[in-house]
Amino acid sequence: MTYLYLNRNYKAESKKLEVKKYDYPDYDICAFKQKFENGIVYSEEQCREAGGITTKLTLPKTDKQNLIQCVELIFKSSPMDIEHGWNSDKTKFGPTDNGVGCYYEIKETENNTKIDMYCGC
Repeated sequence: MTYLYLNRNYKAESKKLEVKKYDYPDYDICAFKQKFENGIVYSEEQCREAGGITTKLTLPKTDKQNLIQCVELIFKSSPMDIEHGWNSDKTKFGPTDNGVGCYYEIKETENNTKIDMYCGC
């Protein structure tokens, strides 16, 4: 959903970079990175057979409250029957039992903000 949103709302500044493909017959893309306007960088990787999907989103320095809402909207776009919640400092969002589900982590640096996402078992 995140990639679809970026493609519809932001101009791509690059084609897919660092492309990796599956080794088996369909040879579909299993990992890539792409740059968008305003310094946004999106990458995803799902090359492991049963490893889930890892997505990284780099944004310009962003207000944390807006990021919290963004993470919750991303999660709601593909809801699960597993209870999810925030840690005490609202930097990590994931299953409250720390089991199977989707995990989101907000990392703030001096120049930008990153959201690391992982969904799987």
